[in-house]
Amino acid sequence: MHPYILLYKTLLPKKYRNYLERAAGDLDMCHETLLHGTFYEEYKAYGFAGKSEAERRSYLTDAVRDKLCRRINSRGGEQIVANKWLTYSRLQKFYHRKVWLLQDSTMPQVLSHALAAGRLVVKPADSCGGRGVQLLACSSEAEWRQTLESMKGMVAEQCIVQDPRMAQWNPSSVNTVRVNTILRNGQVSLFTAFLRTGRAGSFVDNGLQGGIFANIDTADGSITTDAFDERPSNYPVHPDSGVPFRGERIPQWDELTTLCTKMAMAMPGMTYIGWDMALTPDGWEPVEANRGEFIAQQITLNRGLLHDFERACGIG
Repeated sequence: MHPYILLYKTLLPKKYRNYLERAAGDLDMCHETLLHGTFYEEYKAYGFAGKSEAERRSYLTDAVRDKLCRRINSRGGEQIVANKWLTYSRLQKFYHRKVWLLQDSTMPQVLSHALAAGRLVVKPADSCGGRGVQLLACSSEAEWRQTLESMKGMVAEQCIVQDPRMAQWNPSSVNTVRVNTILRNGQVSLFTAFLRTGRAGSFVDNGLQGGIFANIDTADGSITTDAFDERPSNYPVHPDSGVPFRGERIPQWDELTTLCTKMAMAMPGMTYIGWDMALTPDGWEPVEANRGEFIAQQITLNRGLLHDFERACGIG
């Protein structure tokens, strides 16, 4: 192993050491991690090996986003957005499905719903990127009881029924739209938006779980790019269904942006929020809020969004 990499491994926080291992001796990639906190996946996805220093510094990496969000978002707001149960508790009036925190007091309600519906979504309250999301389907009341008891502290949700117009790309996953809002001086603007869809047989659409994404024009809801995954590979059409991306329009776009604007206004301590939204036969439904990464937008647009983000938030 190169002596510089050995040195870096002693200096970097623990969470970055695995990235150095994956860099496989690439000193440039290691420099990015040490000096700028750029993750291995980001270096690869953004094609940093072929980009100038100025181009690299124009990207909103996770490290840069975290630093900026600490400046523009309140600590209390960040804590709410980081926890799915706290988000639901704050924004409950915008949800149409049932959501519970699994604990002794809610167990009878959750069990009753699970037995009637036959399915239930359970996820960690503080996870992201689709990690830990499970679609449960138990065969008996005893199995449901045992399973739910083992998941206390997690969030349980009524399953979302997806509108067929959004299911066209991949029917096994709930295909969502991420809308990023900026709340500044009492006004909400839409920063970016993109479609996320899963692969055949997958329940989730997150990029970290193999999902693919395409950029959306925030003005009218039209898809303006091919789809990509985080490798990044390019998909003019969905690789499983054959449905195209570029030129398609997201249904009920005005309704979606109006809803996201109202929810952003209900979170005054948060300048930036990413909203994951699902279309049901009854309209748009929030899946969750986050201050999500910008990997999908920057891959699909093939450019960094740091300076755009700073201007939108009024920072420099």
